[in-house]
Amino acid sequence: MAWKDRLQEASFRGIPFKVEGEGAPVGRRVETHEYPNRDKPYTEDLGKVTFRPNITAYVVGDDCWEQRDRLIEALNKPGPGALIHPTYGEISVCVDGEIKVSTTAGEGRMVRFDLQFVEAGELSYPTAGAATANTLVSSCSVLDDCISDNFENFSIDGVADFVQNDVIGSATEMMGSVSDAMKVVDSTVSDAARLMQGDISVLLPPPSSGKTFVDQLQSMWRTGKRLYGNTGDLLTMIKTFSGISLGSDLQPHGVWKTDSVTTKTVKEQRNYVASAIRTTAISEAAYTVTTIPALSQSTNNSPREATGWPSVTHPALNNAAEETVTVDVPTWDELVDIRDTLNTAIDKEMARTTDDRLFLALRRVKSDLNSDIKSRLAQTEKTVERTPSEVLPALVLAATWFDNAARESDIVRRNAVTHPGFVPVSPLRVPVR
Repeated sequence: MAWKDRLQEASFRGIPFKVEGEGAPVGRRVETHEYPNRDKPYTEDLGKVTFRPNITAYVVGDDCWEQRDRLIEALNKPGPGALIHPTYGEISVCVDGEIKVSTTAGEGRMVRFDLQFVEAGELSYPTAGAATANTLVSSCSVLDDCISDNFENFSIDGVADFVQNDVIGSATEMMGSVSDAMKVVDSTVSDAARLMQGDISVLLPPPSSGKTFVDQLQSMWRTGKRLYGNTGDLLTMIKTFSGISLGSDLQPHGVWKTDSVTTKTVKEQRNYVASAIRTTAISEAAYTVTTIPALSQSTNNSPREATGWPSVTHPALNNAAEETVTVDVPTWDELVDIRDTLNTAIDKEMARTTDDRLFLALRRVKSDLNSDIKSRLAQTEKTVERTPSEVLPALVLAATWFDNAARESDIVRRNAVTHPGFVPVSPLRVPVR
């Protein structure tokens, strides 16, 4: 496929335009600290630079003035909008300052735009347990670097064509298994894996670099983030990523002394590809743990004022002044489940890897992962199953079991009770205390 065939039709907020040229700054934001009487400075990495695409665009045709007005109207709208970049694809951006619109007498039926955008990003607030979560994010970043370094050993340069075809064929089959596994969980990741499967013949053979392949893998895993709707989605994605790394389709193939030279080459290079897919899935699963909502220090179970009177709430009261915000946090059992699942996947990968740096990076991720989940478990109540003796209101059960009628909302929410006035005689998951 020619490079021109891979370009996408450019548009902003659905208004199309033509592109003459484009550019964007890339790199890292750093702060260099220089100290008196020290020869070496310390440079602090503050994260990647904000993506600011600039595009030299134009509209052309007998209706160029109408096209101009529609594009100007889209550019003047407040807030972020969807930009279809010809090479980067869909990006959520804001207009960055003034946009120059120009026409010349020598270019009839054409209006030029100097478009400047800035990545919209997202507004996020700090959550409890941020220290352990940040440590885990840092560990995942180190693991990503080690994965890229390890995959630099992959090379099918200078080998016979049939050997290259065997390696590419194996990589294509592995990407197909990933797409099939993600199909019922997140169709966006499945589609990205299927697209990447078609690009294997371009990503792996020389002169393509191994880092390009690893970067594409990481982008593939992260395409599904826009579909995360609640904690249940996050937990499902974590377990699916871990399951992919444990699947038989991606397990390494043994290289034996009796194998021919070509067979050894195919197996070795195939194992590098499988290792990159497994480890990037583990890294993304561990990083996703940091995005799970954590329980705040203040809970809705405690009364707002110590009046000496019991605090009684019920949906039928419809008290608009008592609005509460419910945070969908994972239960004790769910946290323990994802901890055990990820530990199993990481232990399996540590036993498979032959690279020392990658082994140490996996061990660090495992340690920081367990520390982060441990801190979350400390904020989460352990639950047990209790069965009401008869059909009763949730308020009565809360007063009987916890001596606190205000906790009836916890029983209703945790067990998805249809009507709080009629809790069925069935096992309910409730806190121990």
